[in-house]
Amino acid sequence: MSSKAPVDEAALVRVRQQMHAVRVPLYGDKVYKDECMFTYDSPESPGGLYVNLTTFQGFGQEMVELDQRRTGGVLYLHLRHKRVPLPKSEVEAARAAAQAAGQMLLNAPTYRMDKQQCLVVMGQGGAGRLEIPLPCSDLPERVLQSIEGVLRHESATAAEAVAVFVEARPVSKYAASLEQLYTCRKISPNPADWRCDETGVRENLWLNLSTGFIGSGRKNWDGSGGNGAALRHFESTGRRYPLVVKLGTITPHSADVYSYAPEEDDMVTDPHLAQHLAHWGIDIMQMEKTEKTMSELQADLNTSYEFSRITESGAELQPLSGPRLTGLINLGNSCYMNSVLQVLFTLPEVVARYVNGAARIISSAPPDPAGDLPTQLAKVGVALVLGRTGHLKDQVQQDGEAAETSGGGKEAAIEVDGGGGDLVALPEDERWHAVRPLALKSVAGRGHPEFSSGRQQDAAEYFTHLMELVSRAEHTQAERLGLSPAAGPGAGDVAPGPLPLPTCFRLSLEDRLQCSESGAVSYRSTPTSLLMLQVPLEAAVNAEAVAEYRDRQAKRQRLKEQQAQVYIGAAPEGADASTAVGPDGSGAVASAACAPHASGPGSGGLVVMADAAEEAVLPRVPFDACLQRFSGTEVVDDYRSAALGGRRTAATKRTRFGTFPPYLLVQINRYFQDTDWTLKKMEVLVDVPDHINLETLRAAGPQPDERLQPEDQPEQQQTSQPQTAASGGAGGPQQAAVVAPDEALVSALVDMGFGANACRRAAVAVANGGAEAAMEWLLSHLEDPDIDDPLPEPTHAGTGGGGGGGGGSAPAAVAADPDKISQLTAMGFSETQATAALHACNGSLERAADWLFNHMDDLDTAVTRVLSTGDSGAAGGGAAAAAVPAAGGLAAGSSLTPQPQLLDGPGVYELVGFISHMGSNLACGHYVAHIKKDGRWAIFNDDKVAVSEHPPRDLGYLYLFKRVHQ
Repeated sequence: MSSKAPVDEAALVRVRQQMHAVRVPLYGDKVYKDECMFTYDSPESPGGLYVNLTTFQGFGQEMVELDQRRTGGVLYLHLRHKRVPLPKSEVEAARAAAQAAGQMLLNAPTYRMDKQQCLVVMGQGGAGRLEIPLPCSDLPERVLQSIEGVLRHESATAAEAVAVFVEARPVSKYAASLEQLYTCRKISPNPADWRCDETGVRENLWLNLSTGFIGSGRKNWDGSGGNGAALRHFESTGRRYPLVVKLGTITPHSADVYSYAPEEDDMVTDPHLAQHLAHWGIDIMQMEKTEKTMSELQADLNTSYEFSRITESGAELQPLSGPRLTGLINLGNSCYMNSVLQVLFTLPEVVARYVNGAARIISSAPPDPAGDLPTQLAKVGVALVLGRTGHLKDQVQQDGEAAETSGGGKEAAIEVDGGGGDLVALPEDERWHAVRPLALKSVAGRGHPEFSSGRQQDAAEYFTHLMELVSRAEHTQAERLGLSPAAGPGAGDVAPGPLPLPTCFRLSLEDRLQCSESGAVSYRSTPTSLLMLQVPLEAAVNAEAVAEYRDRQAKRQRLKEQQAQVYIGAAPEGADASTAVGPDGSGAVASAACAPHASGPGSGGLVVMADAAEEAVLPRVPFDACLQRFSGTEVVDDYRSAALGGRRTAATKRTRFGTFPPYLLVQINRYFQDTDWTLKKMEVLVDVPDHINLETLRAAGPQPDERLQPEDQPEQQQTSQPQTAASGGAGGPQQAAVVAPDEALVSALVDMGFGANACRRAAVAVANGGAEAAMEWLLSHLEDPDIDDPLPEPTHAGTGGGGGGGGGSAPAAVAADPDKISQLTAMGFSETQATAALHACNGSLERAADWLFNHMDDLDTAVTRVLSTGDSGAAGGGAAAAAVPAAGGLAAGSSLTPQPQLLDGPGVYELVGFISHMGSNLACGHYVAHIKKDGRWAIFNDDKVAVSEHPPRDLGYLYLFKRVHQ
């Protein structure tokens, strides 16, 4: 580009006056030149993007003056990009040239990007703005270097988008010294010659690099794929030859290599793959890809029955866009986040805080808005609720669509009046109706090993994680977010406006336990934000139909194994003799005239075709059955009863609702742990109604005719003292019955692969309550810094009580680490609060942070108690332990910490949205949200939003109910 006309001296003087603040971006600097920090404006937006030459942060036209007020910035690089359609003849010429060169150009460019830049000198309050077109050689050298550096520097948003997928497959440790047998076998390079050596199938074939055996791969989660012959060969050869490569994925650059070795058991890299393939006569340089890779197959599995039903594929859905109907672009396995965000921003409370209050949040954002959770929530919320995507359809594109509508078809869309010559219509831009929540994903996943990655995650876990982050942010930045100090806990139907957002979802569950021998009763209250319901398969209303379907599927599988075509057998009792599944997979019922017939004993029986497909018949369980499972009475075998002097016995347990929140989030647990410790999906339909009334399950509390457990029951020690020992805390008064780890339980846990010290801590934490409970505790505490430390020696206080008591000695104070105090104060807590938290948690930074956030409803009182009584450990000692309420009350088994505020109201709800998951387990697959908008259901499938004709409420994973006021 040639130099523009010289700039007048007055303009250069203004630039020189501000050049002292200009910086040249270095390697470690982040340059935000693709997207506005506060909106989704980009260089392709109507107003372009302004990049601050001091902070290298980008801002849209509506936000650049705000940035000037915040930072005092004056010099900005203004970027404007526009897509210009190419002439049809040019596109066809490019395709012809590629074809002549022996290439296939499927996605030939149909437009060019017209890029314009200028230097903007901002005036006071936005007045007197000066624009200097670029390039301009008259500008000071430092300004030119800064502009050049910004243009050449990698965009921060692009770098973050790639970073989540930097998870290279590990190099197999077997690759370097791989043993390869000499069998004189040579593998044909022709894919038509490949077939499984065991079963003869031709699809999903894997070559064992050591033995030359070609075997079928394992089944996919939906039953498709292979039959497992390759894995069986690995087992039958003594598990000596683990590396296999998928035939059809081999190219000169890559291939899918898998290791069956138990310690790897994953996709791996073989640096010597070319050499290993040459051993079997395969020239890697001559190979072409003929089959889909495992990553591509994962995407294709979404076309299964479940995906088709959930996404309503095959139906002509009416697209939706605009305010409250904006999509979220998938960043790569981010559909779990997209679905949760779409549901959250349906709620008026979320909109009021982060959309209506967006101006206040943005204007008070920290210097780095990209790392601020409230700012990014406001940014996403404004886009979703107000429809501000920052991008509009170009006039050329709108003209093309009008021509297609009125001119009759796609040919009219290609020819657009663009000032001379036929132009190719611009392609659809997803940013017209959707936004990329990359910054929010980054800040919400920061420091988290899973949510910071590009792997698929559990939407329920992400909701819980996000609510925890929101709770912390709203506590430390209450004034900025318009939150007044929360009132004390109350039981009325209080409006949740000024309260932390997680309060809208928080409920209390009351457990009633009754000793089977003494009849004594105790009550426990547990707060939670997610109601998990188990699915009782035995309650399926179509069990007989499911059994018949599975029998037909088994017959089809036997036919395939025997290479037969038809099975004719006796029809089930009561079934139509002409019932058949057609070879076209229709699953239709054939008429008597056209149904296949057979003579002999099978005449008039059921006909099953080997190559037929049939819509799956899944168990259908009523929602009420799930509620009955949740509220039913269960037996607790290992219950320590205070009425029996602490002796273990059996007890019955029943759960009821202590409170009903404004919004009830229900998780249908469709996943179970198989015998091989892997999570698998329960294929079941649960009929969830539009309205539910849970008032019949409201807790009633202790009854006059009930005998409550004694006041000083060991049950309290069972729930508090084990945590003290497991976390290294000091014991409270009356600790004669300190729990010692059951060595048999410890041995069983060690056999599972856990460390001995960790197993002892788990045994104590659950009061030797069984391997399952201990394992769950271990899995949730593996990241504890002291998990593998030996258990501390128990300390015994005097009978008069410790600390605040009569004659006991308080636990020794733990010296606070200044670095840890600094990290906690950076979260918004005072130095006194940080010191108390570290003292209460024996110096553990992680537990101290949790302690602070768990006590934030009554933080000052908790801090005063710790500093005055010497309370330390998870359960505490001294006066804190002595202050445990009587066993007969609801707090008998509850935490010693103040309970979080709970909002109560009628337990009558209406379904307003649900999230569905497709996949064999929560680590793969796809999420889709269905939300009720203005009385009709809409499907939110990432960036695609449409009217939902048949919302699959029976296939949901998370269901959001809104309280109905009566």
